[in-house]
Amino acid sequence: MGIIKRKQPNDVLFLQPVRLADEKIPRGKVRMLYCDVSGKVYSSIVSRMVYERARDGAAGMAHRRRSFATVGLETAPGQFIPATVEVGQKEVWALEHILEHALKNGILPDILKKYLKSIIRLNESERVTIISEYRKRRRQAQPEATPKVLERLPYYQEDDMEVSMPIYKAEYSYPLIVLKTLSSDGHTPHNTRKLLILDSDGDMAIIEVPTRLVRMMEIELTEHGGKKRGNTCVLILKNPDGYTLSYMSVSRQQKKSLETLTRYFEETGSSKQRVSLSVKSVITRAKDSVSLPTR
Repeated sequence: MGIIKRKQPNDVLFLQPVRLADEKIPRGKVRMLYCDVSGKVYSSIVSRMVYERARDGAAGMAHRRRSFATVGLETAPGQFIPATVEVGQKEVWALEHILEHALKNGILPDILKKYLKSIIRLNESERVTIISEYRKRRRQAQPEATPKVLERLPYYQEDDMEVSMPIYKAEYSYPLIVLKTLSSDGHTPHNTRKLLILDSDGDMAIIEVPTRLVRMMEIELTEHGGKKRGNTCVLILKNPDGYTLSYMSVSRQQKKSLETLTRYFEETGSSKQRVSLSVKSVITRAKDSVSLPTR
């Protein structure tokens, strides 16, 4: 008797939650954008439990200052369990550009496809344990109906993107507002420093910049001196030659709101929180300050 070989599961790479124009998603469901090992980009409706596991895994990695990817382990055709895996700097670069191309036209260039298999297979040795533990927790939780076959659709327009919880962000909107300088760890490349920033879309993120930029920022902040320094907001601009710095005075209330945002990230690891009117006013002023013509 011949041995029937088990078909390789079609595990995928989760990118971010999305929505179609005018789409009404059923209660307790979320549409997820993802790609498979071959580089094909799709969207599927998944249960909110799947979404929340992906979100919590991402938040936990961000809180520990780890670079990560969210893999969907296939348990049945079109049904996935999310698992968060730690990745290196090359994979981080690939993930950012994979999302960029997925949102732009839904087609990944060959140079990016070679990273997909290594990322998606990172948890292969642990997939049975992960699936078993997930199913056990699911049985203990509130029962929720799940469609047998999830709807699959090809790529759609970027304007239909839901911005509630992006797992990756390919490009940040400048100017960036520096919230805090973070301590280096074993994953920080040589001659770089990590900063917690708020971009002009209101999204928080951890970015890496040259160490010399942080030193320049510290020196120039010291020159402001005393009480004025505490109410100075540092802005990072980007041009073809690299990064430049700018400085803007903020009110005591605005400074307090930025500090509250920073504490929220440090305590929860989440980069998504409703931005207050005070913080929005800082973002607006920052964008206005860099768009003014120079004399």
